[in-house]
Amino acid sequence: MKAGVLYKNESHLKIEDVSVPEMGLNDVKLDVKCCGVCGSDIHMTIHKQVRLKYYPCILGHEASGVVKEVGENVTKFKKGDRVVVSSGLGCGKCKYCLGGRHNLCAEIEVLGYRMNGAFAEQVVIHERHLNILPSEIPFDQGAILADAVSTPYHALKFVGKIQEGDVVAVYGCGGLGIHAVILARALGASKVIALDVDKGALENAGRYKADELVDIKSVKHSGKTLRELTDGVDLMLDFSGHYSNVEDCIRAMNPGGRMVIAGIGKNPLQVNFPFMLIDRQISIAGSLGCDSRAIPELIELYMSGKLDLSTSITSHHPLEDVNDCLEDLYHRKGNPIRFIITPNGGI
Repeated sequence: MKAGVLYKNESHLKIEDVSVPEMGLNDVKLDVKCCGVCGSDIHMTIHKQVRLKYYPCILGHEASGVVKEVGENVTKFKKGDRVVVSSGLGCGKCKYCLGGRHNLCAEIEVLGYRMNGAFAEQVVIHERHLNILPSEIPFDQGAILADAVSTPYHALKFVGKIQEGDVVAVYGCGGLGIHAVILARALGASKVIALDVDKGALENAGRYKADELVDIKSVKHSGKTLRELTDGVDLMLDFSGHYSNVEDCIRAMNPGGRMVIAGIGKNPLQVNFPFMLIDRQISIAGSLGCDSRAIPELIELYMSGKLDLSTSITSHHPLEDVNDCLEDLYHRKGNPIRFIITPNGGI
C-alpha cells in the first residue's frame, strides 16, 4: 500500500510503497477514507520539535474509513462498516483503560506518533478504538472528530466542566481552539470570547459565532480586556501554549472559575497572584486528548443538529499532496482549518 512515511532527521514525508499491516485476532483493517492534517504533524516534521517513538513511521492521526477485514475475535464490527478511529490507544488493561479513561494510561500509544498512522491507504487497529460513524456524517467531518473536535470537547466538558450560561474565553483559535468556540456554544455557554494573535484565526472564530474577538497583540493586558467585555469569565481554555495567558486571565476570572491548559508550550507556568487564586477558589487543570466518552457524545451532538463541522473542512487532497498541505498549514496559506487527505482517491 502507499503511505506517507517520516524518516529520522527528515522534515517531509516520503510517499512510498510499504507492507500492508498484519492483523491480530482483535484487530480491524480499514480502507482509510479521510485523514486530517493537524498542527501536531507540523511539530513532527517541519518544526522537528517532537521526536517519535521510532523511525520510519507513518503519520496521520485523525482518521475515518470503511472496514475491509476483521480479526477472528472481533464482534462489534463487520466488513463495510463506516468508522472513526480514536487517535489515543491505551493498553486496555489498566484501571484507567478499564474505566474508559485511556488518555490517562501510562502506556498510551498515539496513532501516527507512537504507532503507524493513517496517511496510508490502509490501517490496522484494535476494535476497542473504533466507533461506528453514521451515514449522515461525511467521512471528512467524521475524521476530525478524532482530535480536532474531541480534544477541545474533553477540555470543555470533562475537565472544564462547562455549565449552562458560562462565559468562556478561548486563547488560541487554531485547529483545536476554533472548535472549542463552536463547542462552547453547543454546550450552553452564554458568551464566547476568542483571543489570538493571528488575524486569520480570529476571522475563523468570527465565522464560528464567537461573541467577541480579541487581538492579543493590540491590548496591553488580555485579562483587563476580558473584564471590560464581560462581567467575568467562568471558564478559560488555553490552546496556544503561551502560559502567560493563564496569569493574564486570573484577574478576569469569576469566583469558582476554571482554567484549562490544553496547549503545550516551552516556558514555565508562573502565577504571581496566589491570593487571588485562593480567595476566588479558581482551579487550574491540564487536559490532553480525550477519553472514550468524547467521540460517541460528539456523534450524538452532531446527529441532534447542534454541531456543524462543514466549515472546518478547508479542502481535500490525495496522499501525494500531504507535504504541500503541511507547508500550507505551517505558513497559514489560505487561512486553513483542516486539510483532508484522501489516501484512496476520494470520499
